[in-house]
Amino acid sequence: MNESFHTPPTGPHRDLKVLITGISGAITAVWSGLMSEVRNNAVWMVRAAAAAAAIAVAAAQPALAQTGPVYGPIDAYWRDPEITYNYPGPDKAELRIPVKASVGGQCGLAAPMNASFFNPNIDTTAWSNQEPFVAECTAPWRIAVSSANGALKSATSVAPGYTNVAPYQVKLNVNSDAGVVSSTCDVAQLEASLTSSACNFKGTASPSQGLSLQRSYGLAGSYIEVSAPAYPGPETLVAGMYYDTLTVTVSPAT
Repeated sequence: MNESFHTPPTGPHRDLKVLITGISGAITAVWSGLMSEVRNNAVWMVRAAAAAAAIAVAAAQPALAQTGPVYGPIDAYWRDPEITYNYPGPDKAELRIPVKASVGGQCGLAAPMNASFFNPNIDTTAWSNQEPFVAECTAPWRIAVSSANGALKSATSVAPGYTNVAPYQVKLNVNSDAGVVSSTCDVAQLEASLTSSACNFKGTASPSQGLSLQRSYGLAGSYIEVSAPAYPGPETLVAGMYYDTLTVTVSPAT
């Protein structure tokens, strides 16, 4: 039987193999080091390229300064903590939405005015009546008065030397935030059918019509007054009942 045996090389052959193995290991280590360095350099090159691109964008357009109210869309930018460069805008987007509201003036009376006055013997006796009221007006307002007859009138027919018309006066006394305002007019100037009048509160109240007043809400001390001295003549008042109706209106002035 033929047998063959493998024996480790000895002498110069063994030393050559060891040398080759050592050189191979060194080459592998050097190659690994070079590849690691290449990878690190590649990462930094990518980051440097990103930084350069961001700087180029910042240089190509002005920064979005926010020095006052902004009412339009704003871009926000995420900031990489590992890259330092001038950002082209803020790190948050801020939108401001103005919200406005208004309240219009309103005006009325706390309670209706339902007065009814009766004065006997007006031909020989002076007379006066007052009706208080409380305004509830939240802004500047106006008050106006109109008269159905422009006087106290009787339906009784008259003969020469007699009359069925008795004059009187109307006074407004109104308390407001600016103080008390008073005005007095002859009722003849308040007759509803008149197209013009010297009285500053004649007619129907509107934003431009009537006695002008400042805000008055819940203030006491306001009233309307009707009065007259004993009828002075020259004619004689005919016997009978005399009537008139006053209409008071209020309105916001704004």
